[in-house]
Amino acid sequence: MRAIKCPTQQALRHFDVGIDHQQHGRLEEAKAAYQRAVKADKSLAAAHNNLAFVCMRMGDYAAAAKHFQEVVKLEPRNVEALHNLGYVYEKQDMTGTAKTFYTRALQINPRYQEAYINLGIIAELEGNFVEARQNFLTAANLNDGSAYAHFCLALLYERMDLFDEAIAAYHAALKCDPSYVKALFNVARLYHAQGDHGQAIRYFNLVLELDPKYAQAHNNLGLIYEEMGKWQEAVLAFQTSAELDMFLPEAHYNLARALYHRCGGDLRPDLVQPLIERLQMVLCLTSDDEAGQSIRRKIETFLDFLASAM
Repeated sequence: MRAIKCPTQQALRHFDVGIDHQQHGRLEEAKAAYQRAVKADKSLAAAHNNLAFVCMRMGDYAAAAKHFQEVVKLEPRNVEALHNLGYVYEKQDMTGTAKTFYTRALQINPRYQEAYINLGIIAELEGNFVEARQNFLTAANLNDGSAYAHFCLALLYERMDLFDEAIAAYHAALKCDPSYVKALFNVARLYHAQGDHGQAIRYFNLVLELDPKYAQAHNNLGLIYEEMGKWQEAVLAFQTSAELDMFLPEAHYNLARALYHRCGGDLRPDLVQPLIERLQMVLCLTSDDEAGQSIRRKIETFLDFLASAM
């Protein structure tokens, strides 16, 4: 009968020190202690595992992979280590290797939900929506309490332009976790896109009950009030959004536009000038991506219009 090797006392002392540092957020000290532990006893899988997690926290995914590999060598049926190894390879854009380890984890435990979710995410990024949907559905059906699996499925449905299915999936996520703010925001956004102002307002308000400082939710509420011709409410919503996030250009643009329309387009020059100054400031905040360029064009057009009105 093969004797079970016990960790050395020296390795365990270093391991305990590492745990203490890790629990108090002292990552460099924790890393050094775990390194001393595995140097004292290379067979201490728990030290390799914790060292891998510390490396992950520090953004060193290559080092994390090295130590998760050591765990798998020592404990070939350690499902969590196999899954975590897949994750750190995924973070390094080595998706083929990541899928191999997620699959190995599922071969040992076919009910390991996170592996299905991560396989689904990879499949979606690769454009394989059918495979992604199947993985997300499998994950959701394994555990009805998984809001994240339903949320990932909803995002996929949005990419597939299946908006009714997306709304249903967001509601499934909210059934699991009624305080899931991102799901609340997204379902509100879809209701707004479908022209259901009542439901959109309801869900944006639920977002704001949970997170009153959610600037984008205030901005989107303002857009709904604008569409309903409720300019006073729109101005208040845009103003709140702009105050909460000065780096949200659309909120400032929407506020300037709403202020103008609330007055029926009859603004005195002394009122137009502050709007122009606000929009000129916002131009510096726009990003260079497609969305940023779009809002920049809108701001420039409105600035030209205001200038001509003075």
